[in-house]
Amino acid sequence: MQLKRLSLSNFRSWENTVFEPVPGLNILCGGNAQGKSNLLEAIFFLATGKSFRTHRDRELAYMGADSLAVGALVQGTTGEFSLVVRWNEQKGKSFTLNREEQGRLADLFGHLTAVIFAPEDLAFIKGGPQLRRQALNLLLLQTSRSYYFYLREYNRILAQRNICLKTLSPTKGNETLLSAWDDQLVAAGSELMIRRRMALATMGPLIKDYNFRLGSAKELSVHYQPNIALPTSECSIETIKNTFLETLVAQRSQEWRRRLTLSGPQRDELLFLLDGQELKSFGSQGEQRTAALAWKLAETKYIRQQKKEDPILLLDDVYSELDQERRHFLTSEACLGSQTFITTTEVKESLPAGAAAVWEINSGRINRV
Repeated sequence: MQLKRLSLSNFRSWENTVFEPVPGLNILCGGNAQGKSNLLEAIFFLATGKSFRTHRDRELAYMGADSLAVGALVQGTTGEFSLVVRWNEQKGKSFTLNREEQGRLADLFGHLTAVIFAPEDLAFIKGGPQLRRQALNLLLLQTSRSYYFYLREYNRILAQRNICLKTLSPTKGNETLLSAWDDQLVAAGSELMIRRRMALATMGPLIKDYNFRLGSAKELSVHYQPNIALPTSECSIETIKNTFLETLVAQRSQEWRRRLTLSGPQRDELLFLLDGQELKSFGSQGEQRTAALAWKLAETKYIRQQKKEDPILLLDDVYSELDQERRHFLTSEACLGSQTFITTTEVKESLPAGAAAVWEINSGRINRV
């Protein structure tokens, strides 16, 4: 997959810009606060409808503008297509595919796939489990349309079930009502869990390999820890459903007391171990950063396997944290297939040899050097 032309209108520091990157590796140079990261953010926004730095769409608009747009001409395996994502203060977000307005923003996922690694991603390792669930969700949303359906249904049913727990009392009639929500929650939630487990089973060896290739002498492993105590790693969807339902029934009195659903994939965790020790608690910042980058490279390969085409790889300010050997590895890896964008504050002379294109960004202008 390749961006042939990128157009920005009122996005962050970019008022009105057209950028035509090369198919392979694009290195974006420039000082701080010149718009390099904003350019990567725009590409990610085009792929997912989301920013990797804020949940507030208004913050993405240039100088207080009430609308913005990011568009691209994309070369995929089946041909060229145009994609535009817009935000308007009154109407919210929408997107067009080949100039035709699409009905749901959720249908944006999968047309253009992208993987982002940014300095903020250290929180992915160090932070709470919600950040790791979000990362896994985003990976699966970009590779599976059915995952979006089950995730949307699960969140809808979970919200309704929690309303019942908060507003009703545990009478016989309300127990029957809650049991009906249980059946729906189990049906959607079990699909999420089995898909998460399968994805992590594929991702695990990739993450381990990339961690070694990035220079670590220690073994990195990632483990899916479902909130439901499942019997084995190879259990069937029916086993997951039965176990989930049994857990809900066993916790019924506690849930009524706490007015909250206490079990389910909304509480899943991803556990990273480095030589058997929890990376979050015992790893150095360098080891955590390497692990986060290994995860992102593994995401790229996973998407390539699932979609049969390469995602766009976005690496924000990674060179400053890597020694020369790791820089060369990352550069060579970035040239294997994915169209890649790397931002850096370093001058051209200090960059790894063989870079396909170096672009200088200064005061809202981008020029090849």
